[in-house]
Amino acid sequence: MLNALGNEHSLKILATLAECECYVSELAKEVGISRPLLYLHLKKLENAGLVENEIRHFEEPPYTKKYYKAKNFELVLSLSRIKEIVKKE
Repeated sequence: MLNALGNEHSLKILATLAECECYVSELAKEVGISRPLLYLHLKKLENAGLVENEIRHFEEPPYTKKYYKAKNFELVLSLSRIKEIVKKE
């Protein structure tokens, strides 16, 4: 989880998704990064359980869009937890 949160872009993505659900093009514009870079960060955030997606279907092109939203979480970090994390690496 810390790896996913240890980047300014990831934090901007989470902050944006905390306000509203977005699809990729919309989110890339809002955060100010390219779509390929956004996908990289979204993958890390999804793997950490911080973000989830939903595919929605529409009548007009583009017919499908993948929307992302932040999952509610709480992070408690202590010195003992940091030592545990470092020992695992």
